[in-house]
Amino acid sequence: MPPVKSLYMRRRAFLASALTAASTTASGCNAVDSQTKHTDPTVKTDDNPRDDGKYLEFREDRTNLATVGVTPRFAPLPNHFHTWISHLEDTELESLTQRFVTLGGDGTAPQLSLEGPLMGDHKPHPSVSLFREGTAAVVEVHRFGEIANETVFIDLPVTRWPESAGQLVVESTVKLVRPGLPDRTHILDGQLEFEVPAETEAGE
Repeated sequence: MPPVKSLYMRRRAFLASALTAASTTASGCNAVDSQTKHTDPTVKTDDNPRDDGKYLEFREDRTNLATVGVTPRFAPLPNHFHTWISHLEDTELESLTQRFVTLGGDGTAPQLSLEGPLMGDHKPHPSVSLFREGTAAVVEVHRFGEIANETVFIDLPVTRWPESAGQLVVESTVKLVRPGLPDRTHILDGQLEFEVPAETEAGE
C-alpha cells in the first residue's frame, strides 16, 4: 500500500482523471504550454488482504507523477467506493472524470451519492457534478479550487446496485498541471477492474 493511504482519516473528499497530448503557443506570448498524455499506468493491488482496493501509478522519468486509487466495499453487494488521488507537491489538480461502469447487469447504471466534507475554509471551493450515463455513474470535478494542491479523497456511497452486475470498471481521467513558464499539463488516463463476489451474483 502506498504511504498516502495513511492520510485516509483526514476526511478530505475528492477525485480525479486524464491528460492530452499537444503543444500550443500562447497568443502574444513566447511561452509554449506543454501537454502530455499518459495512458499506460501501472495497476497495483492494495497490500492489505482485507482490502479490495487497487490503484493506478502514473510515472514520468522514473518519478511517481500521480496515483489514483479506488477501494470498493462489499456488504455483500457494493455499498461504498472510496477514491483518492495523490500527486507531486509542485503540481495542481485541475479536473477529474470518473466513470463507474457495470458489466453483466440489467443494463442500468449504479446510483451513487457524494459524501462530504468536500471543501475547506477558503475559496474558491471545488465544483462537482454527479450523473448517470448508460450503464455508468459519472463523477466530474470541474474545479478543485482550494484543494488543488492537496491529496484528495472522495467518498461515494452506493444507493442502488444494478441487479446481477458482476463486474465493475472504473475509468479515470485526471488533468494535472505543473505551474511554471511555461505551464506543463499532464492528462492521466487509466482504468481499474473489479469483480463482484460470486455469491452476490447468485443473490446470496
